[in-house]
Amino acid sequence: MCGIVGVVGNPKAVEIVTTGLQRLEYRGYDSAGLAVLDNSGQIQTCKAVGKLAALMAKVPEFVKSLVPRSAPLDLITTSIGHTRWATHGAPTEANAHPHIGSFGATNIALVHNGIIENHAALRTELQAKGAQFISATDTETLPFALADLVSAGQPLLHAVQMLLPTLHGHFAFVAMQAGRPEVLVGTRRGAPLCVGLGENANYLVSDPLALAGICSRFVFLEEHDVVQITPQKVEIFAGGKLVIRSVQHLDLTADAGGKQGYKHFMLKEIHEQPAVLAQILSTHTHAETLQPTLPLTPEVLSPSSINIVACGTAYYAGMVGKYYLEQLARVPVNLDVASEFRYRNPPYLAGGVFIAVSQSGETADTLAALMHAKAAGQHILVLTNSPHSSMARAADCVIPLLAGREIAVASTKAFSAMVTNLLLLALQIGMAKGQQTPAQVAEVMQALRALPTHLQGQLMGTTTLEKVAETLGQYRNRSLLYLGRGLLAPMAYEGALKLKEISYLHAEAYASGEMKHGPIALVEPGLPVVNLAASNDGLFEKTLSNLQEVAARHGQIILITDAEGARQLPSNLAATVIPLPTTHPLLLPLSFAIPLQLLAYFTATAKGTDVDQPRNLAKSVTVE
Repeated sequence: MCGIVGVVGNPKAVEIVTTGLQRLEYRGYDSAGLAVLDNSGQIQTCKAVGKLAALMAKVPEFVKSLVPRSAPLDLITTSIGHTRWATHGAPTEANAHPHIGSFGATNIALVHNGIIENHAALRTELQAKGAQFISATDTETLPFALADLVSAGQPLLHAVQMLLPTLHGHFAFVAMQAGRPEVLVGTRRGAPLCVGLGENANYLVSDPLALAGICSRFVFLEEHDVVQITPQKVEIFAGGKLVIRSVQHLDLTADAGGKQGYKHFMLKEIHEQPAVLAQILSTHTHAETLQPTLPLTPEVLSPSSINIVACGTAYYAGMVGKYYLEQLARVPVNLDVASEFRYRNPPYLAGGVFIAVSQSGETADTLAALMHAKAAGQHILVLTNSPHSSMARAADCVIPLLAGREIAVASTKAFSAMVTNLLLLALQIGMAKGQQTPAQVAEVMQALRALPTHLQGQLMGTTTLEKVAETLGQYRNRSLLYLGRGLLAPMAYEGALKLKEISYLHAEAYASGEMKHGPIALVEPGLPVVNLAASNDGLFEKTLSNLQEVAARHGQIILITDAEGARQLPSNLAATVIPLPTTHPLLLPLSFAIPLQLLAYFTATAKGTDVDQPRNLAKSVTVE
């Protein structure tokens, strides 16, 4: 979940590293640091605890200390940097990257993303050889292990190749050696790393976004690749042999945009959802026939069964997708949390399709589950916002989410993009299997095409949500309940997750019918209960019964419903009613997503929490 930036050959190396880290801060913001080779060939580091601003404040003095006033700064052309999400060891300067390992006269600096699972055994072995560790991280074992090999006569490239078979876990790292300017060596296994190709300079980064405006040509490393870069040359090795990897041309100018006047990235991304839906419909549907045109293989169109696997918000999108696929395509669907999927060793049916849903396409748990299914012969379909990601490259079929760059850690527009594409997927499979007629599909598509306008209207009228959020922002050590039925049950889970992620209020979600099976014991006078109800989903009367159960125990009901649902509501049943436009029953998740996201957002701002970078979280989870 960390960000890596490495530069060789560019006289603006320090500036490029710090700017790149700013663009990758969403990947981790517990601490940050950079290392350079100064004009004497020695490694110098600068580190800081907390968000990147703390490091940026220290960099000017650090740079002044590097270069005598009589020498130009452009002698500093080799640098690596890192922004950290803490796994092993608390966020401290000692635990911040880069880490340095030394044996004899050999000094190696290294930045790392992922986890070295056998770090304890490596540490014991290296300590017996005289290594003196100063951090509590798993990472620090890597530069010491490399320094041990290099001090014995191995070039850094060969040392990395020799070390790899001894490492357990998923990782990417980049190393540089004192006395060897303009050379970096990197590798990856289960975590992203790519090469940026420049003019008389080259780069290693965990995300191409770090190099927006610097270069547009990238090489995405495959699993177990080892790469050595100099200003003039990029050499990639697989199994010890030199290999050629394809060059991808990326336009990153659009992704480098800022908040565009919004207070937070999250608010900007919430407001982008109508445009995202319109973009998906423009790209993935036929303008005249209104039929979905997702790029699907014959295997996806005729599955014997489907496994959907995802984490967090993507899992709740998958929960909606399970409903769509079973109802519209009549295909049996299993839905699993990715971190549990492969450990229960599930049986697979011949002709089955495995669907991985991941905004980043790098989520470690989901990627591991994907590889498990791929090894079992399942056809792999990936829904991702990153078409060059590890999952996309491992898939048989990829559906681009088309959500655009999402910077805020709490996902909003990517969630809506997942749901929309899963609906199109279900409709397209349903037609291929004869479960849906073109007329039935066109009816849904007509409603979907009208939805962006409805969503835009919701974004204009937020007064009631803001008032509710102001009240919730005063709660301390209190819980909330979120309830929903049918397609609104996953939305209750997603709404509760959003509130937890950015406001730090405890919230639990349940399918409404489960209230009487235990959770009703939690209801007490004044307990906020966010209830989702739609008048046209065939479940409204049952939902009203659940509301009565809460009201009888004096819970404070916050009801999100459509205008007709509000009209049918008994007087004084809900403390607050948030009305929405009536929409097609299949589109309820998309309609209800915005008020749930805004409720979480306004509550977080009322509490004064960091909306875009909430504590303990990171955008791309590349560790298990």
